[in-house]
Amino acid sequence: MFGMHVNGDVVRIAPNDLVFLTPQAYTDIYTSTIDRKPAFIKSHMLDTGDKHEGLPSERDLDVHRALRKKMSPEFSPRALKKFEPVIHEHVDDLIDQLEMTGKGAEGVDAAQWFEWLFCDIAGSTTLNHKFRNVQSGQAQPLLKAIQVVGKWLTVKHVLQRFPLIYPFSFVCMPPSVGLSFYSILSETKSVIRKRIQNKNDLKRQDFLTGMVAEDRPVDFLVSQASHLVFDHYESSSPMTAAVCFLLKYPTALRKLQQEVRSAFPQATDMTDAALQELPWLHAVLEETLRLHTNVPYGLSRFSPGATVDGHYVAKGVEVHSAAYATTHSPRYFNKPYEFHPERWLPPTDPAYDSTFDDDDRQAFRPFSIGTRNCLGQNMGYLMLRLVLARLVQHYDWELLSPEVDWDRDLRLWAVWDKPCVKVRFTLAKEI
Repeated sequence: MFGMHVNGDVVRIAPNDLVFLTPQAYTDIYTSTIDRKPAFIKSHMLDTGDKHEGLPSERDLDVHRALRKKMSPEFSPRALKKFEPVIHEHVDDLIDQLEMTGKGAEGVDAAQWFEWLFCDIAGSTTLNHKFRNVQSGQAQPLLKAIQVVGKWLTVKHVLQRFPLIYPFSFVCMPPSVGLSFYSILSETKSVIRKRIQNKNDLKRQDFLTGMVAEDRPVDFLVSQASHLVFDHYESSSPMTAAVCFLLKYPTALRKLQQEVRSAFPQATDMTDAALQELPWLHAVLEETLRLHTNVPYGLSRFSPGATVDGHYVAKGVEVHSAAYATTHSPRYFNKPYEFHPERWLPPTDPAYDSTFDDDDRQAFRPFSIGTRNCLGQNMGYLMLRLVLARLVQHYDWELLSPEVDWDRDLRLWAVWDKPCVKVRFTLAKEI
C-alpha cells in the first residue's frame, strides 16, 4: 500500500474502491456526521449477518448511536479503574508461568503468550469468565477458533467483490472454518447464559453488567461480547510489537527500565494513574502504535457523494484510509521506519530531539476519529501500560530471534498474523 502511494495521495484498488493517504482525508471521511454533513456509511466488511450486530459492525447510524451511548460510560477512565486489579491478577499469572518457562535456553514465543494473556483478560472483563489460557500454557478452543475465523473473514471480504462466485465461497469453506464459527458461537452462548444465571451472585462488574441487567436477548449479548473479546485479543499485537521494537533498540529499553524501576520498586505500588505520569512509557507506546498500526484493515466507508481532500467521490464508491502508508510517510514523520519514542516527548523534555519538530501528529490516528472511533481505546492503553510496565519492572529481556523483522514477517488478515518473537525473561537484577 505504501509503494502505491509513492505515485499519489489517492489510489484506486478496485473499480469502486479508493484509498486515501492524507490526514485531511481522515477528517473528511470519519468526521462528516460531526459537521452535520452527509454520513459516510460503514461498509459491510464486518457484517456478521446476525439479527443483532456488534457495536463495531453496526451500520445503521441511529442504532449505532444509541448503542454507543449506552456502552460509553463503561469505557470512561473512571469506570475502567475497577479493572486494574483484574489485569494485575492476569499479569501475575503470566509472571508465574514465565518464571518456569521464560528463562530457559529457548525462551518463549512472546506473541503466543500475549495472545493468551489478552484473551484471558477479555474473559474476565467482558464475561466474568476464566479462559485460563495462561494458566494452562496453551490456547483454549475459543482462542484457536478466533484465529481461524479471522483469516477466513479476509477471504470472505475479497470474494464479496465478485458477486457471481461469492455464493460458492460458503460451499468451498474449509470444514475447520465452519467448526470454528460454531465453536465461537456455541461457547460464547454457553458462557453468556451462565453469566445471566449468575448475574446476582457475581462479585465483580464487567462490560456486560448493564446490558444483562436490562434483560437483553442472548443473541444481542453474544454479538457485543464477541467483538469485545476479539478487540481485547488484538491488543496482543501492539504488545508484541513493543517488545520486539524495544529489544531491537536496546537504548530505548534501558531508558524504559530505568524509568519504570525507579518509579516502582515494587509491583504493588503500580497504578495506572501513576503510569500515566511516565513520559518515556507513553512515548514508547505511541511510537509502537505508529509503526504497528492498530487495525489491519482500512476502515472502509461508502461515500454519500462528497468531497474527500479536494477530490469529489461519487455516491456508493468505497473509500478507505491508509494508516500504514500515512504513518510511514517521510512527508509526515522524519525517519518513519525507525523506532524513535523521543519524537513523542514534550519539547521541554531533555530527551526530546528537535529532529522531529516537523512531524505531523495529525497523521497519527491509531484509534481512528469521529463518532465511530474506537470506544475501547482507554482500555487498550490501560492494558498496554500495565502489562508492559509490569514485565519491564520484573524481568530483564533477551531477544533470541534476532533475525525477526517485524514489517517483513508480519502478515495482514482481518487479524494480525504475528511473527514468532523469541524472548528469554530473567529476573531483573535490581529485584
